[in-house]
Amino acid sequence: MSKENAYFPFMNNRELAKIFSNMAIYLEMDEVAFKPQAYEKAAITLDALSEDVAAIYKKEGMKGLEELPGVGKGIAEKIVEYLKTKRIKEYEIMKKKMPVNLEELVGVEGIGPKKVKILYKKLGIKNLKDLQKAAQEHKIAHLRGFGEKTEQNILEGIEFVQRSNGRFLLGEIMPAIKDTYERLKKLPEVEKIDY
Repeated sequence: MSKENAYFPFMNNRELAKIFSNMAIYLEMDEVAFKPQAYEKAAITLDALSEDVAAIYKKEGMKGLEELPGVGKGIAEKIVEYLKTKRIKEYEIMKKKMPVNLEELVGVEGIGPKKVKILYKKLGIKNLKDLQKAAQEHKIAHLRGFGEKTEQNILEGIEFVQRSNGRFLLGEIMPAIKDTYERLKKLPEVEKIDY
């Protein structure tokens, strides 16, 4: 097993968690009630799952998927669609309707789904580079729901993202944390350690 696979053994889970999290954001943009929370709950479940979702489906079928916390019949069907095709048709439609880099944009402090939608519709902003350029050219402050302070906060948020390489999904970073924890725990100098 390669070092990368040792740290990321459940890529189906992580990819599905990312897709469902993005679907939740797209649904929030469209102000759909309740569904965003359902997708976010499923994303959290999949991200924290200690078994590959493909193995669960292989062993227990749809029933096994539906027994996962936050996963109902509709989401279980999307999981199966992904496992069979490596894509989810509904998600592909959402991305075509609003072709933005969600991870980059919502990774900036103060930018949520509704602001992403406004920035795309009014200024055609699709990614971090577009956002930075628009903020530096003072095109954001005049938009409804923004202002000069928000524009300045966006520039500071972009600087933070660029410095820190953004946020990490817990499921992606946790294996590396556990590995480091185990190594540190064995050192004679370490009396007490916790995550």
